[in-house]
Amino acid sequence: MNNFDYNDRGETDSMGDELYSVPVKAGKRIYYFDVKATRGGDYYVTITESRKKQMRDGGFTIDKHKIHLYKEDFQKFGEGFREVVDYIKRERPEFFNADGSAISSMAASSENSSYGSTTVSEDDFFKGL
Repeated sequence: MNNFDYNDRGETDSMGDELYSVPVKAGKRIYYFDVKATRGGDYYVTITESRKKQMRDGGFTIDKHKIHLYKEDFQKFGEGFREVVDYIKRERPEFFNADGSAISSMAASSENSSYGSTTVSEDDFFKGL
């Protein structure tokens, strides 16, 4: 399977001009955090989950799911996300390393997995929120 990188996205969004983008590779998925501007000059964030899938004919298709997050909701979104992550940390501490970073589900799901452990710091995820 070919690598799916940022440039394969081939996405245009007529809702706003893209000002800044951060792709986050996570296993078979890539999450895009894009800062966009409305015609009125307001900023908002789109969070896109993209996953490249191979079709039966050998071609590829890209599944996308998108959230639009507006500036008035940044704080509430961050608080809600932190709350659910904190819940998981309390209920299932084995999902996390000693430093609080998450253990990759790919590495945790198979003892014989050839994948290495991938971690993402919650603090890095929330910079700027």
